[in-house]
Amino acid sequence: MTKIKAIVFDFDGTLSCRPRCAYDKYKSDVHYVFPDLKENTIEFESVVQNLLTWDQYGTINKDYVYRQLVKTYNLDEELVDVLTKRWLEDFHTFSILREGVKETLIKLRENYKVGCITNGNSQTQHSKLEYCNLKEYFDSVIVSGDLGVHKPDPRIFHESCRQLGVNPSEMVYVGDTFYADVYGAHLAGCIPVWIWNDEERHCDTDVIRIHEFIEILEAIDKIENQ
Repeated sequence: MTKIKAIVFDFDGTLSCRPRCAYDKYKSDVHYVFPDLKENTIEFESVVQNLLTWDQYGTINKDYVYRQLVKTYNLDEELVDVLTKRWLEDFHTFSILREGVKETLIKLRENYKVGCITNGNSQTQHSKLEYCNLKEYFDSVIVSGDLGVHKPDPRIFHESCRQLGVNPSEMVYVGDTFYADVYGAHLAGCIPVWIWNDEERHCDTDVIRIHEFIEILEAIDKIENQ
């Protein structure tokens, strides 16, 4: 049997519905940049979908995303800085949690230490956690912008282990990005769980995978009884 002492989560796309958050945020950007475009038209949606493509599930720097916007639509270069600043200031207000997040965290805290490791700008990531009233559910919160080390670097996972007082082999790490979360946790010696609900995305690797957040309880039970 495997003894688990801590469950640690990514934020964007794991605790939050990141695709929906980004969609709503980019719609706001399109309204700002193209005020005459009517929402729910093909023209409006095509700009939103372009932004989502350039965004790459949040793994791409926003400076690049907005430079692509400016280049594609022949806009003023100053918009890059304006839109990037707007992102840092208000993206957290678009945060939406996955179904059952708080209830599941409460349940997990009965038997485990619970933490969060998230990549990103310090201001933005802390604002998201505070906006969603999540910090009280964690024994440890690590933002890569604070630490100066980003997933998949094992050091960020080891710092979480240190703060929680557990060994890497005693930590389950749950995330939606294979490279940053699954690969990073694997490098650190933790047990990765991949949360990904795209049934068409193929993966031959033997990795523990869940489709909905609340499935983590069943996944942990299986890990502990292996």
